[in-house]
Amino acid sequence: MKNTSGAAAPRRAWVFSGLFCALTGLSFVGFNVFSRQLSLDNHENRLLTTLPQVLSSAPAELLPNLDTFLVDNAPFRYQLTLADAALEYRLFGTTQSAQVLAGRDGWLFYKAGPDAAHPMADYQGLPARNDSAETLAAAAASLQRLNDRLLDAGTVMVLDLTPSKDRVYREYMPAGYPIVDETNRADRFAAYLRANTTVPVNWRYPELRAQALADARLLLYYKTDTHWNMAGALLSLDGVLETLGLPTRPFAEYRFETVQDSTGDMANVAALYGVLPGDARPVPVGYGALFARDARSVAVYGDSFSMYYDEYLAQRFAQVRRQELGDFDPARLAGTDILILEVTERNLDLLLAMLEEF
Repeated sequence: MKNTSGAAAPRRAWVFSGLFCALTGLSFVGFNVFSRQLSLDNHENRLLTTLPQVLSSAPAELLPNLDTFLVDNAPFRYQLTLADAALEYRLFGTTQSAQVLAGRDGWLFYKAGPDAAHPMADYQGLPARNDSAETLAAAAASLQRLNDRLLDAGTVMVLDLTPSKDRVYREYMPAGYPIVDETNRADRFAAYLRANTTVPVNWRYPELRAQALADARLLLYYKTDTHWNMAGALLSLDGVLETLGLPTRPFAEYRFETVQDSTGDMANVAALYGVLPGDARPVPVGYGALFARDARSVAVYGDSFSMYYDEYLAQRFAQVRRQELGDFDPARLAGTDILILEVTERNLDLLLAMLEEF
């Protein structure tokens, strides 16, 4: 009896290969037919690979870039990614992104990233994250020299350390990250500077945490974004203004109107923008009428958290400009009355590196 199993195997392989190619080709056709009815918005926190980039690649990078291009531009990519992310989040309470940690009740937290130190270790207060006595002393001395240099030039500086949202809203953090020490790296850093320099230091974590506990309805940070919102920014900015001797109001006296906003950066990175609702965004009402306008000029050098100061500062000061922390140069501050040097607590290493220059 003739054995045909050996001959059938190659035929089956060809049949399956043909079916795979047919389905792949049909997916491109179907996608082009229905693409106008589908969302093609790129929610990822990166630029997708384009064909010109592939064609201009070096020979060693051609195949990897081609593979990335095909993945980035695959038919129904967004829809399949959304479905996969939704299933993982709904079934297991986790996200696909190594940068995003899924918390309770729709909260997302920053877990890790290329420019972050160790946000979860900082949140937990792990001793390994604490700066040494030598590091603290060197940073304090550098900051004092910078402060004195600016004062001689007529500029008053405030160091503004801004808290991440994880400890402020710790009740929404997953149980797998217990707090080891209530006093974390940023707490120690701020306390050391206050005790060993004359530099005004604003660190409003206690006030933000107290307000979050006192009023759960008015959120201070976005649930699906890395940043605080306009309410949280105002509560922290008041600390800066108070160090300058300027008037503020009890936080309960400020009025906010709440509107719905789109989902934030972490929801986009984790492809959960189709699953989680848009964030509530508090909008300040009548802030500019509460205080007399100050004739001085203000320069803000900071990270993305300081962007939320812009609206308030513009209503209180005659001249305001904001630039990235990495662009800081004291030589550019001629004629500036007030400098707000802002850095988020997870970016303390960036501040320490910058202070080494002074």
